[in-house]
Amino acid sequence: MKSECVALLLVLALCAGALPATIYVDDNAPGDPAPSDPSRSDPKADGSTAYPFDSIQKAIDAAIEGDTIVVAPGRYLSQDTWTYAELQFKGKSVRVVSSAPTDFSVVDQTVLCGVVIFQGTEDANCLLQGFKIQNHDCGGILGNKTQASVSHCIINGNGPCGATVVKDVRGQIANCLIVDNTTFHDCGVLPVVSGCPILVNCTIANNTSGIALNCADPPTIDQVVIRNCIIWNNQGYEQIQLLNRWRATITQIEYDLIENWRATGALLGVSGESTLLGDDPAFVQPGFWEGVAQRPTKGSASTNAVKKVLVEGDYHLKSEGWRWNNGQPVHGSRWYFDTSTSPAVDAGDPMDSLGEELERVPEDPKGQWGFNHAIDIGAYGGTKEASLSPTWASPAPGVGAVDLRDYWPSRGIFVNRWFVHYPQGAAPWFSMWSTAGFGSFAVSTLQTINAPDWVPMVYCVFLYVDQTFYMVTDKAVLNLLPKIPERFQAKYPQYLIVGATIQAPYDPFVKTAVQYRSVVVARGTPAQVLAGTSMNPTQFLAGAWPDVIALREINADGTTGDPIAIFARGFGPLLLAGQPVEGAEVNGKTFGTVETPPAATRPARR
Repeated sequence: MKSECVALLLVLALCAGALPATIYVDDNAPGDPAPSDPSRSDPKADGSTAYPFDSIQKAIDAAIEGDTIVVAPGRYLSQDTWTYAELQFKGKSVRVVSSAPTDFSVVDQTVLCGVVIFQGTEDANCLLQGFKIQNHDCGGILGNKTQASVSHCIINGNGPCGATVVKDVRGQIANCLIVDNTTFHDCGVLPVVSGCPILVNCTIANNTSGIALNCADPPTIDQVVIRNCIIWNNQGYEQIQLLNRWRATITQIEYDLIENWRATGALLGVSGESTLLGDDPAFVQPGFWEGVAQRPTKGSASTNAVKKVLVEGDYHLKSEGWRWNNGQPVHGSRWYFDTSTSPAVDAGDPMDSLGEELERVPEDPKGQWGFNHAIDIGAYGGTKEASLSPTWASPAPGVGAVDLRDYWPSRGIFVNRWFVHYPQGAAPWFSMWSTAGFGSFAVSTLQTINAPDWVPMVYCVFLYVDQTFYMVTDKAVLNLLPKIPERFQAKYPQYLIVGATIQAPYDPFVKTAVQYRSVVVARGTPAQVLAGTSMNPTQFLAGAWPDVIALREINADGTTGDPIAIFARGFGPLLLAGQPVEGAEVNGKTFGTVETPPAATRPARR
């Protein structure tokens, strides 16, 4: 019995030892005998919060698979931007993160002055997040085809041989600012980003070269994703070189702002309807290198030595609404406004979650001047420093309000279709597309098919006069805009305030008189808005729905019941007239089961 107990204790001890640990690094901690000098460290340093390691490398060497290494602000690797230094992951699948890895003000103060080297055997659980990588001589990331991910990094001011600063990272690279990189070596110019197939919300701009990817490079790359990215003003005609694209089974180059996209897109063989065509991203202030005269060193024959110095830029996006101010606060606020707005503001994938983006800034809680409609393109998209587009609305949307337009896409180049569940036969469905010819008013045509109980067609318009979404059957009514329609099929408030009680149509397309129900506006994930109802998320179309609006009916006894409608950000209705949507085609993507419409009912793509 005694031996069995001992064995059990050993097993428990081994299991406890295998649990992921958090290791801390701070080269300027209290008690450090030599701050910013990892060669002289606290003899008590053990990676704890009380006695953190001086060196990130020491932390990696002490870590095991699954550990997290948290690095305090400071300067690590080399103290001289012109001296080689490196950080080696050594094949360990650990997470190395700054103390606030998605806060770019902290990222900017947590500097790796050297090159980060992955061995290449790290798996998808490995992560580098929240660092500024800058070394004029050698800085960058060498992935060796690692599956590790890299996110929320500023990679700027590097001048390695060949000018490549990120190479062969096969995991996702997200929210990285890769700017103002060059080369100070006489060994040619290679792509600034090479062999990295998944780029999401990155800004790659103002570099000596563009990006390149060879899908045939073993192991063969079967998925290429460049989404919500800005690729701009990199020297050389081709911003993107994608070789052997036929090797990839999935190629998603979408919601990007790419210079020379017409030529680049044709070269890559991808259409990229959602990609902006070469518009200026309107950065606040791009960075640049300048020469500074240096006093000749003793014994030097040179009398006019020049050293390159990086004047760092500000790559936030200009906006007449609100944008983050990197400089000194103005009237106590970090939010500022410009005289122009970047086309990349609110231009990302409309189905993406806003992440940490603010919907309204603290100084403007009603959204009178700036309002967030969608994730931004570029490195700051999805972060708290993303810009907000101007509102141009009076009165202001209101505290806690969301815009129905962001949850029911009615504008754009695509024809969208939704198929509604019908238990007694073929599913009725409706399609929606933009309709020109009404001046500044964004009008959409909505056509119903296989639906004998629905009106065959309605015209939809968001009217700013009373901030209402109108559906009308008489197209002639639209010629009287901005007059408020006296006759309409159905209407919804444009701005929905979460927690408010409103009147909403139960079935907006029915041929008989439309019934309105008292509903409460709820917002969250499907699981959150369906809590306390008879429904559950498994009844709805499969998809990543991070942000939905539900109109939950108020019962006769005053309690909140089931929703009569649910709208998902960037997608449209998941539930309408109490019936779930079972298939859809939205923004060129297919969800669930859809039918091919007859040619007579299939309008041409806008």
